[in-house]
Amino acid sequence: MEGTKALPKMSSSLAKSLSQRNFDPDKFAKSISAQSDGDKDLQENRQRVHALGEDTAQILKKQVYHNYQQFIDTAKEISFLEGEMFQLNHILTEQKNLMDTMTTIFASKAKGWNTFFTYSRTIQIPYCYQSIFPTCTDDSTKEDSSKRKAEDKAQEQKKAMSALREKVEGCNNIIDGADRYLVHDGDVSELDTDTFNQISKIHLFLFNDSLMVTTWVGTRRGNAVAGKYKFQVLIPIDTLAIVNARDVGPVKNAFNVLVLPESRMFQCENSKEKREWLEILDSTKRKHLADREKPQEPATPTSPMSPNKSFNPFLEMGKEECKSPEKTKEKGKKEINDPRLNVEWLLEMPEDLDVFIAQRNFEQAVEVMLKTKDYLAGIRECPAKAVVEEQLYNRTTQLVDVLSRELKSSPDRSLRGGPRVVRRPVDLLIRLHETSKACNLFLANRSSAVTFAIRQLRTEGSLSLYISKLCKVFFNNLEETAREFNQAFQDIHGCYSSFVVWSQKELSAFVDTFSQQVFGRNADISEVAECVQNAQWHCERLHNLGLDLSFLLNNLLLPYIQSSLRDHKQKIIDATKLRNSEELWRPSNLGTPQATERLVGEMVQLGLKSFVDYCYDGCFSRLTGSTLAFTRAILTHVDSAVKMMLPDLQKSIVDGTAEVVMSYTEFTLGCVQSENERPDKAKLIKENAKFVAESLLPLVEMKIQ
Repeated sequence: MEGTKALPKMSSSLAKSLSQRNFDPDKFAKSISAQSDGDKDLQENRQRVHALGEDTAQILKKQVYHNYQQFIDTAKEISFLEGEMFQLNHILTEQKNLMDTMTTIFASKAKGWNTFFTYSRTIQIPYCYQSIFPTCTDDSTKEDSSKRKAEDKAQEQKKAMSALREKVEGCNNIIDGADRYLVHDGDVSELDTDTFNQISKIHLFLFNDSLMVTTWVGTRRGNAVAGKYKFQVLIPIDTLAIVNARDVGPVKNAFNVLVLPESRMFQCENSKEKREWLEILDSTKRKHLADREKPQEPATPTSPMSPNKSFNPFLEMGKEECKSPEKTKEKGKKEINDPRLNVEWLLEMPEDLDVFIAQRNFEQAVEVMLKTKDYLAGIRECPAKAVVEEQLYNRTTQLVDVLSRELKSSPDRSLRGGPRVVRRPVDLLIRLHETSKACNLFLANRSSAVTFAIRQLRTEGSLSLYISKLCKVFFNNLEETAREFNQAFQDIHGCYSSFVVWSQKELSAFVDTFSQQVFGRNADISEVAECVQNAQWHCERLHNLGLDLSFLLNNLLLPYIQSSLRDHKQKIIDATKLRNSEELWRPSNLGTPQATERLVGEMVQLGLKSFVDYCYDGCFSRLTGSTLAFTRAILTHVDSAVKMMLPDLQKSIVDGTAEVVMSYTEFTLGCVQSENERPDKAKLIKENAKFVAESLLPLVEMKIQ
């Protein structure tokens, strides 16, 4: 008692010493070692430290429990404060952007007025209109200032492009372009087009003729280096399409960049940045296309004293009037060569399909594709038809790739929806005449779903319970797949052979898993028979759908069943020989009447209804222990073999049962023939032999037949 009372005092002093600010573990351990007399003292100190640790843990748990609500309230307050700070930051950013926009507008207005006056003075009037309009002379000072501004702007663009050499790795050959200059750049996040999860941080550089995608350069620790990027890809601006993405779920402030045959999704920090990117990308693309369509005039050497010729609309008008009328007519004929291709919906078909695919409106995209294909089928002998057909083919290929990715299973894609989830892409692929691809992808998706469902099962509990769940999951999935396949490919009879081959492959994989669990762990023969019977029953349910896989299942299970029966037969023979060598020929004493009743019930369940005649005095049986054990073993073996009975198993079952029976009857006959040597045991030996010959063997024969 004194030791237990002293323990709290020691614990409090120990806690004080451990909670000191200048606590040194090494000094504490050395002091304990110096004060201890032996191993016993060290063990006691260790127990005290452990007890103190447990007490401290309990106190911490209680404190957390008592202050749990306070923790929740504090977390709510922090979250609310974080939201307020975010809103404040957003408001300040909007105000700054508004001031920048107003400054830009005022500057552009002032510049516009200056440009207007400069243009009005530098305009050149054709000779045929000089009698109407007075001639405008050039102002040398204004011309020099405009030249100086143009040179300054070109110099700034050159500096910006040269600065990219240090910022972006691997882009020297891209920046070397003479006519290329930087228009806009900024940070965005790239999202997965299927799951909308963030892939990586991206920095985009928009040039006047292309879009450069770069990634952040990271250190060895994974941290990004500010202002350092690595070149990823350069996309010509005339080959991409910009599509606005709606704000749905986690996708906010995003837009799609379509580059056939794939698309990439980028997310901005706020709506203002997104709007800027969309407007600048669209205007840059339009300007680039307009510059490319302008006829390139040959450069003529000019002297420094020659005047700068600016654009003159009157001069252009005079040139148009001087053109020959024959060329104008030929150009008009090319434009309206075939009015059947100048339909408004057909001209907008490529852009509409890009938008539908980006918005995942696949049904509408398929409708437009089929409508276009039918419309083009009625047009013959038209050279421009090939251009429209190529556009349609590219969009069709892109849509097929997107639908194929919908059917392909991935680790981050849920497979719990069943086969109905993939019905939509399968139907659309069939409508696009991609039946073979739809069939293969559908079956591959179902294979992944079956594998996923089987892996979710836990191998806990009894073997029969796990096998029951395994059979239910596999054959239910097989049945659902058969129903969905029959509905999706109802009128396409050529795909049914693929489904049969797929079913055989999946059944083979199921049998491999089944055999590892049932036949690979030395399970009891009766439990093995129950599992095999369960699998056969589930397989027979598929007959209602016209799918008969019983023959294949039996053929796959046959070698495993034969091996299991052979092993069990040998175990019975070895156990019988061992018990016969130790047989003393004594009646069995069951101990209590309740044990006798249980034995009688067991034998009646095995088929021996007259077994009660071999019992007497409430707890004794005229059969020896070896006879009772052999009776249980042979009847269990026969019942299990009958449950797993197959046409190819009948001969091996009969031969194995006969071998087991002969191993015991030979011993019994030998004992009967030598009864004169043991006259006191003769009656019991005859009674056991009579039981085997008149009751047990007829029952075994009847069960096998």
